Amino acid sequence: MIMPKKKMYLNQHKAFNQETLNFNYLPAKLKKNKSGWLVEYYVENPITCDTIRIRKRVQNIAKRYKTKREAEIHIDKIIFDINCKLAKGIHPFYENHEMKIYATFYEVFDKFLLEKEREIRPETFRVYTFYISRFKTFLKKNTDISFVNRFEKKDATKYMDYIYNSKKISQRTYNNYLKFMRLFFNWLREKDYLTQNPFDLIKTKQKEQKKRILIDKKTRDTITEHLEKCNKPFLTVCKLVYSTLLRPKEILSLKISDIKLSDGFIVISSEVSKNKKTRIVSLSPDLIESFKMMNLNQFNNNYFVFGENLLPAKKEAFRRRLDKEWAKMRTKLGLPKEMQLYSLRDTGITEMLKSGIDPLSVKQHADHYSLEMTTIYSNHADPNLAKIIREKAPMF
Repeated sequence: MIMPKKKMYLNQHKAFNQETLNFNYLPAKLKKNKSGWLVEYYVENPITCDTIRIRKRVQNIAKRYKTKREAEIHIDKIIFDINCKLAKGIHPFYENHEMKIYATFYEVFDKFLLEKEREIRPETFRVYTFYISRFKTFLKKNTDISFVNRFEKKDATKYMDYIYNSKKISQRTYNNYLKFMRLFFNWLREKDYLTQNPFDLIKTKQKEQKKRILIDKKTRDTITEHLEKCNKPFLTVCKLVYSTLLRPKEILSLKISDIKLSDGFIVISSEVSKNKKTRIVSLSPDLIESFKMMNLNQFNNNYFVFGENLLPAKKEAFRRRLDKEWAKMRTKLGLPKEMQLYSLRDTGITEMLKSGIDPLSVKQHADHYSLEMTTIYSNHADPNLAKIIREKAPMF
């Protein structure tokens, strides 16, 4: 028989073992009631924190012996065994169950990150660590939840509302948070820490249209003229984004050994590539000339091409360096904020498609998963569209 009791009974003992559960309890004792003998003890449910009484009837054992003393010796052994298990942290309710489902969030966070660190790129790992840190803060400040299997859909909704409203994030960023939480809780489900993913029931928000705009030829010429005078290494970076369609992070990860000037291409290794696939990227004649002017052969092959000061160096430049350089140049030239560094990649994709290069080749060059993704990145308003249609559209 199990009955709820007040928590005041549970202040005398506490079971603890890192591989089992942490809960309060009162040791087992023999009770001799009018209705018969029984072993009685109290434990705390480590998930709900309720106090429960457990009774094990031993009257049939008492009847087996001729004297009460013989029966008590037998029952004392049972009591001793129960109390040993309690002291070791073996909870009577969970003794025959998979202990994973009673794990705390703080146990699984480290296990998740330790496993993912071996599987994903360092940049992605830093993002995962950031998301976990945000979730930890929420759990600590806004809930009393510590056990994984106590986290329900209402808690998932509360977290996403907290992120969206208190952090003032965009719909796109909201969806990125949701994507990660689904990934994390799917991992918990795969590892048998829970049976359902509460974030699966939360809908994504409608995506905002990209705020980037294409950069026309006249503006690119202005950028070239400006950077030729004050920052040639960054001009090479801009040409890479536009012509090779390399992502800024991939550019910062380039090493001198990846540049094959005599063959006219760059090797993007699977460790650097966003899609974890090694690929070959062709270099235009002007990019080959730009790299020659950097005198890369004078440096160690393991140096980063664009390290500190965007020059060859042993240490990789910090992640936001290119964005800061672009913002500084954009302010100097009075360009609109919608013209971003990544706009050069969008412009390159768009102009390659319009120049007659087949979509499949552009997709492969841009390292996209699908043609649909290539279309999305080229789907920007073209300021010259009216002129193009007027001059090249067939007559009725």
